[in-house]
Amino acid sequence: MNLHLGLHWGLLVSLGRRVFGIRSKSRARSAGLFLIGAAITLYGISAFVRRNLLLYLLIRTQFVFLDFGESKIVFYLDYLAMAGGCIFLSHFIGKLLQKSGKKTQQ
Repeated sequence: MNLHLGLHWGLLVSLGRRVFGIRSKSRARSAGLFLIGAAITLYGISAFVRRNLLLYLLIRTQFVFLDFGESKIVFYLDYLAMAGGCIFLSHFIGKLLQKSGKKTQQ
C-alpha cells in the first residue's frame, strides 16, 4: 500500500499545494521537504533493522514477539517511519524510472 501511495505522491502534493494556496515552486522548500523525507526514511530503515523485521517478512520466525513494556508512541513512530520510508523511496524510484523511460523513447 505504501509503495502504491508513493507512486501517486505527486497527486497528494499538488492537492496540498491547492489546499494551502501555494502557487509558486521554491527550491528551498523542496530541498527542506526532501531532507525531512530522507531523515524519516533513515529512521524507518534503522527501525526496520532494529526490530529485525526481515525475519518476519521472510517467514523465518513463526511467531511475533511484542515488547509490551515499550512505549506505544515509540512503537507507532517506528512503524510510521517505516511506512514513510517506503513512500519516499517508491516516489523517487518512480520518478527515476519515468525519466529513464522518457530518455529511451527519444
